[in-house]
Amino acid sequence: MTSRMRMWWTDDPNDPDVRTADDPDVRALVEQIAPGSPVSDLGGCFSLNLRLHDLGLVLRVQQPFVSRGRVLAMRELRRGLLARGLLTASPRSWHGRDLLSCRGRWSELEAFVPHEKPDPTWASYRWMYRGMGRLHRALADLDPMLPRPVVATYAAPRTLRRWLAVTEPAAANDEVAEEMARLAAELLPSLAAQWAPATALPTQVIHGDVRLGNLGLTPARETVYLDFGFAATRPRVHDLAYSLAWILLRPDNTGSAEAFPWQRLPELLGEYEDAAETTLSDVERRALPAYVAAVPMYHVAVAGYTADPVAKLHEEAGRRSFLRIAKWLLAHPDVACR
Repeated sequence: MTSRMRMWWTDDPNDPDVRTADDPDVRALVEQIAPGSPVSDLGGCFSLNLRLHDLGLVLRVQQPFVSRGRVLAMRELRRGLLARGLLTASPRSWHGRDLLSCRGRWSELEAFVPHEKPDPTWASYRWMYRGMGRLHRALADLDPMLPRPVVATYAAPRTLRRWLAVTEPAAANDEVAEEMARLAAELLPSLAAQWAPATALPTQVIHGDVRLGNLGLTPARETVYLDFGFAATRPRVHDLAYSLAWILLRPDNTGSAEAFPWQRLPELLGEYEDAAETTLSDVERRALPAYVAAVPMYHVAVAGYTADPVAKLHEEAGRRSFLRIAKWLLAHPDVACR
């Protein structure tokens, strides 16, 4: 796993070996598929996503560690969601081929779905949790035999400990980097003590990166589900926790757990439960704070696998409040059970 993890970042830690629209092989592939079409880069951290305007399609070029089986399974997952009435980018073929190759990388085509990212308001967060509930209800019926991603947003305490063993030496001799690694390591015993293992929690295929933008709104105000790059079979509470972590941090990285209106958390969870047609178990509610705390710890722990661990840890120091959120939650483990 260590060698596969190191494949993740090979250049800039913020741009982990993602092809660009100007890459000669990418340009040649685009010209094959849509000669003369205007092209725009839709962004994305872990794949190149190009809109081919003349065809109304998106060309996605994966990273080299994303397997053929993984890409095909994610296409089947999206087809399954469409069949269940959820809107997502429908997979498309080209000359009868589901997958294309771009210099050793798997590529695929999908329909472009016009959408916008909702503003970060409380109403949007309620809408997002309701959308997550609908998604989980649909995903619970799917069995796409989905291979796990090499890199995901999920890391249990034992994984974080293993990663920190790589990150801490890489941070040596830089005061800021050392402090970030030390703070994460200091939180590990509390996280491990409060952690509920996957075997104790309801698990299913989950999205892995639910936040505003990955759930978008079409011009007709329909919910569209995007970016399944981290989809995997996980505890379903991880999706709720991951989303909540970014709500707590706020888009400007100034959020704090103390300032969050915890008395309104039941509103978010209620939207989820109503749409998912389920009830979160007591174990899931108790697990939620620790699973939220693991998110900022993940971002620090994984830094040792980047091309420049010190630079990555300096980046995390820029949103130091993320680790403070983790510390507060681990000191208030009953916050989701009130």
